[in-house]
Amino acid sequence: METTMLRRLLPFLAGLAIGLARPCEMEPLAGTPACDVDKSPLVRAQYLVSLLNTTEKVKMLSDSSPAIPRLHIEAYEWWSEALHGLAYSPGMEFKVPTVYATSFPQTITLAATFNRSVWAAVGSVIGREARAFSNERRGGLTFWAPTVNLIRDPRWGRCQETAGEDPWHAAAFAERMVVGLQGDGPYIKAGATCKHAYAYDLDNTSTVNRETFDANVTVQDEVDTYLPGFHACVRNGKPLAIMCGINSVNGVPSCANPRIAKEVARGQWNFTGFVTSDHGAVRSVSVGHGYLAPDEACSAVLRAGLDVECGDFFQEYLLGSIGNGTTPMPLVDAAAANLFAAQIRLGVFDPTHNQPYLQYTFRHDVNTRAAQLLAQDAATQGVVLLKNTGRTLPLNPAAVANLAIIGPNSEARETLKGNFYGPSPFINSFSQGLQQRVESATFNLGCPDVWCTTQQLIPPAARLASEADAVVLVVGIDSSIESLQLDRASTALPGYQNQLIEAVANACRGPLVVVVMAGGSVDFSAAKLHPKVQSILWVGYPGQSAGAALADVVFGDASPSGRLPHTQYFSNYTDGLDATDMNWRAEASRGFPGRSYRFFSGPVVYPYGSGLSYTEFSYTRSSLPGEVSVAESEVSAAIRTATERHEYSPTVETPALLKIGVSVANAGGVASALVVICFAVPPLGAGPDVAAGGFPVKFSVGSEKVHLRPQQEAAVYFELSVFAISAVNRTGHRVPLPGTWTYTFNGEAPTLVNVH
Repeated sequence: METTMLRRLLPFLAGLAIGLARPCEMEPLAGTPACDVDKSPLVRAQYLVSLLNTTEKVKMLSDSSPAIPRLHIEAYEWWSEALHGLAYSPGMEFKVPTVYATSFPQTITLAATFNRSVWAAVGSVIGREARAFSNERRGGLTFWAPTVNLIRDPRWGRCQETAGEDPWHAAAFAERMVVGLQGDGPYIKAGATCKHAYAYDLDNTSTVNRETFDANVTVQDEVDTYLPGFHACVRNGKPLAIMCGINSVNGVPSCANPRIAKEVARGQWNFTGFVTSDHGAVRSVSVGHGYLAPDEACSAVLRAGLDVECGDFFQEYLLGSIGNGTTPMPLVDAAAANLFAAQIRLGVFDPTHNQPYLQYTFRHDVNTRAAQLLAQDAATQGVVLLKNTGRTLPLNPAAVANLAIIGPNSEARETLKGNFYGPSPFINSFSQGLQQRVESATFNLGCPDVWCTTQQLIPPAARLASEADAVVLVVGIDSSIESLQLDRASTALPGYQNQLIEAVANACRGPLVVVVMAGGSVDFSAAKLHPKVQSILWVGYPGQSAGAALADVVFGDASPSGRLPHTQYFSNYTDGLDATDMNWRAEASRGFPGRSYRFFSGPVVYPYGSGLSYTEFSYTRSSLPGEVSVAESEVSAAIRTATERHEYSPTVETPALLKIGVSVANAGGVASALVVICFAVPPLGAGPDVAAGGFPVKFSVGSEKVHLRPQQEAAVYFELSVFAISAVNRTGHRVPLPGTWTYTFNGEAPTLVNVH
């Protein structure tokens, strides 16, 4: 009884702790339309805007909005980061008492779990911790996350921030993260932002940078590759915000293009939140791209639907643009109203008694035991087993008296988090996690750092390997090589890391496990092809519990179940490949190889979706027929309906045309999870080359993750919407492809669908 009563009092006590009554509890706003909860947030916001003068309105449209004391409206910082945990950013303060936040695996590792429940749970914890920070007056409530962009070129420095290269997978990830972050209460828990709309996947090359780059995108790539993820994020996730990118697309800077935010998001997808720019994107409209003069740029971005600028360009030029008549006041009023409406939906204005999220505190809701376990579980599920010759893994700790832990990433700490990170309550390095499981461990970096510009440490590392019962060699890259505004020139392992792999492999007398830490694709074929490298694990950037997660997999406390969310290419894939070429489809006539597993048919180190387990799985036909038919006219009708609804990916309203399935069984002796990816292969004659229509080699139409005990069997079903049984042609129109479609489940148990 006492506990229940205390929880009910917590929102009120939290309001007292914050030290301020809400604006709607004080004059002059109390009792006005601004505080009428029966009115919509936008109507309430419009009344608020009517109370402001021009200067106040302009100041509100930058990420650091100042206070309006006469209305008891506090200053607000719109810009906070939380890709995989609360991160260093203008809106977050990491100081007593809010000194840390849970650091989950980077997005690319979360994506490798292929677990929608994990994504939503991670988002929910981040949202809870965000509220705790906000209640301690140490953080904002609007976050520039998740990243919806895809990996087009493996050299992009921000590959690690994405969910990979597959449009369906990225769409599912973004939707679940938004739902988790924002919650389902009467107020939004923490505002999510679908970023960066939409064709943004390059930061800097030897010739261009993102502030000046114009992405030339075909309508075919736009419709079937770039827009599906944003459609799912906005239409299904219902985020509080979307972000326009800093680059241009087809000659128009993204934030000055009304099609993105105004026509598509608001007009077609019923988006009701606010639109922010990427940092510096408004300035780049004028300065970087030279698209418009400053006063015209201010007007153009507001006409395009922008509400708040992440930057200070408005503060320099917007008042002047209003004064000379270039920017009409109704544009400013509309932007300010969208921002106030967002704050109303977050509960910023309303009394505390009806706001359950105000009960969260740093002491009770940050770094909880549940959050710690989730961070470790997510990291464990994100480990991908790529090679396991002779079932070397898992290792028996009783048989490993001396474990050699080698490699430039073996002692990594902060870099385990990837970029966009904050201080975590602890960091468990790979070496720490591993040495806790064995009687004795020895260490050698083998390279001074991931750049590995010298071979001096390689001979000592090889000697160490020769004396050990087993070796774990941790190679790869980190955010000093791939990050924001830091694209790579090559996907090869840096410096002498291949030589380190060779020397250690030749010297070791026991099992050798190579662990690869990286966000973007890395060519670790030297490890794959070496006969003495028995096992390879890919881990991405696993976050605060990296060492414990790796040890769980290496020593068999968990069976690996992750799958690669992006292709691992040979380094020569990018030889002569222009990073600024935005095309995805292969084009043999000009020697263009195509991008991602959907359009590249050449050899790779490991393909999208790769991942092994410590057990064996069998795939057999489910109770559903192995061959079915659907009329072309039925597909065409479904396409018309989807087009009328402006759908680019399935929604809850999208009907299923048919249902297919597979029966999977754990045929081994180890309990394990299994990711089942359903791939669609279009009919013969439809090919990835532009000359053959530019249709995918294959594409994912969904995935499910099931947990199976030894000898347990389960049926896994997929409902196929029109998006799974049609393709986009060169004019950007979705069309039926008559003939036999083949659907496989991890490449097994094909089901045939005849479109006639």
